[in-house]
Amino acid sequence: MPITVGVLSVLFAIQHFGTRLVGRLFGPVMAVWFAVLAIVGTAEIARHPAIVRALSPTYGARFFLAHGSVAFLALASVVLAVTGAEALYADMGHFGRAPIRRAWFVVVFPALTLNYLGQGSLILRSPAAVANPFFLLFPGWAQLPMVLFATAATVIASQAVISGAFSVTQQAMQLGFLPRVTIRQTSGQIGQIYVPAVNGVMFITVVAIVIGFGSATALASAYGVAVTGTFILNTILFLAVARLLWKASWRLIALGASVFLSVELAFFAANLTKIVHGGWLPLGVALIVFTVLMTWRKGQHTVTLSASSGRGR
Repeated sequence: MPITVGVLSVLFAIQHFGTRLVGRLFGPVMAVWFAVLAIVGTAEIARHPAIVRALSPTYGARFFLAHGSVAFLALASVVLAVTGAEALYADMGHFGRAPIRRAWFVVVFPALTLNYLGQGSLILRSPAAVANPFFLLFPGWAQLPMVLFATAATVIASQAVISGAFSVTQQAMQLGFLPRVTIRQTSGQIGQIYVPAVNGVMFITVVAIVIGFGSATALASAYGVAVTGTFILNTILFLAVARLLWKASWRLIALGASVFLSVELAFFAANLTKIVHGGWLPLGVALIVFTVLMTWRKGQHTVTLSASSGRGR
């Protein structure tokens, strides 16, 4: 716990230097992290090469047909394998589409795939490893250092969400949903900004949540609900843009909604089973934020109408 709070303190303290400096500091750490994941995964796959057949979607379909209810509940855990994808919009806003695309398809996606396959191979070889397949991929002497490394990498990975919060705050101000707050441009690239007030509020909130929950399992439940909810909102917003701005046909919109929303709603519904175990947190935070935004918007509208009617007299 003290290590996590310490890393969080450093992470939020350096935000005012801007995304460019943060990327230079944390980029090499994450590169090493994904390299380690790929190496240990590949080493374990070599012991059980047949595990690569798990890439076939037929196994998942067969599992659903044979164990429908269990498979549905399993979705709440499966979705944690793709967490992080919901924050790619923030990354693209700060670094551009090309760097994020290269990083995802060349580094992140292959490394994660190899590591997950390695974990599957380990479980097949030693079923007792199901207790903690990730850390058991490493030899005993390396497990404690990897706990520290994983803690640092996990916290560093939240940089995308922090950057996204700054961007969303700026957009909310421009749309009249938030009062004016100080925004600092941290580089010549549009979108790379720093919002001191938001940074401070997020730091206090995150530390309180980490200390209050204390359990990675409870946080995982909260994260699952937040991630799947974000997927749904992103899809709805994308379809709205495609229809209203790009003038896509209703048939194409309906096809996109049926393909994406059917999967995302299934993941979200599965995660709702974890509301009492921590999933209530993102829903509660969302309700508070929504209330603040709408209250300010309505108040501003009321004041504007009052001022207009006063001038009319």
